[in-house]
Amino acid sequence: MRRIHLWLLAFSPVLIGYLFNLTALIPGFFIMLSYLMPIAMIVYWFWVGRKFAAFHQTPFMAILLGNIFGIISVGVYYWQFVLLTNQARTFVLAAFSQQFTSPLIMITVRIGRLFEAAPDTVTQTTLNASQAIGLLLMLIVFSAGYHRKKA
Repeated sequence: MRRIHLWLLAFSPVLIGYLFNLTALIPGFFIMLSYLMPIAMIVYWFWVGRKFAAFHQTPFMAILLGNIFGIISVGVYYWQFVLLTNQARTFVLAAFSQQFTSPLIMITVRIGRLFEAAPDTVTQTTLNASQAIGLLLMLIVFSAGYHRKKA
């Protein structure tokens, strides 16, 4: 039962990201949620890191297993958006690959814009950087939760 629970917790950012993206269909609500979601996701992922600390003794395995869906998502994202052309891209994989970090978009895009030649624009470069930044942020928050529980 514990392993299933941990796998569900590890997968939960993908589900949360999907539900978050569905709110884009609700005018006004998505904008408000866009500002609240990064804070809620960071607090939640810190809590999940603490939960993994109770079941895994080695930090490397806990952090790897807790973020495995994020690592896979970023890998699929770069495969779909960097290595493939628009015509070769698979819509379902391309959409799935963005769910893990989508609740953090208000933070990651702002940082990703630093990689642009013109900082007021958002191009594919910004979006590519924001995926890596989102995964890095999730890894840091999860690790902080794990180590806080172990301390």
